[in-house]
Amino acid sequence: MPVTLPVPPSLTVTVRLHSGFLLTVRGPTRSAGSADFPWQAVQTLASPHGEAAAVRYCYEFPGGAFCEVHLAQAGLPVTVLKNSNVTRLLWTGDGHFLIGAGTNTVRLWTLRGTARTAVPHPPLIEPGLVQSSSEITRIWMDRRDLCVATRDRLFGALGKQRRTTVTTTRYRLPTLQGLTSYTLPGPREADCQRVRRSD
Repeated sequence: MPVTLPVPPSLTVTVRLHSGFLLTVRGPTRSAGSADFPWQAVQTLASPHGEAAAVRYCYEFPGGAFCEVHLAQAGLPVTVLKNSNVTRLLWTGDGHFLIGAGTNTVRLWTLRGTARTAVPHPPLIEPGLVQSSSEITRIWMDRRDLCVATRDRLFGALGKQRRTTVTTTRYRLPTLQGLTSYTLPGPREADCQRVRRSD
């Protein structure tokens, strides 16, 4: 017999914008899959000029987590952003775009909820290295560009980790066009100033 899980109460977050206006952001109302793994509001981020706010709601389960981002703007319904299972959020300095970093994917949303996606270049497989994994560890703005640090782990036979590198990639906004990248042996991270624009 199937078990019906209770739908959690609405998770409501109130954000005070710079203008003093209060935005109410309602969270997921559907079940997270089990009463043991409830939704939680884990990150709230108002845009730099206070026109909008984003709330990242997540639930954790053994071996992972799932998140979704709710975008609120004064006078408009709250939007659940598509493909927003991300681990961190960042607004651009002008507040026109919201950036999210997943495990190995970067997404950029407009205030209308449309999105662009970029995948940092995966590590090259070298002789004797049979497997690799990439994980975004940090995103930040450098002037008008986005910088993304990705930790790449390279494994040999029997799953033994051989080497770790950290690649910092600079992206042009709002196109998410990859401009340049620089790789260092892990765990060091290249400063984005070193990964200068090519134009």
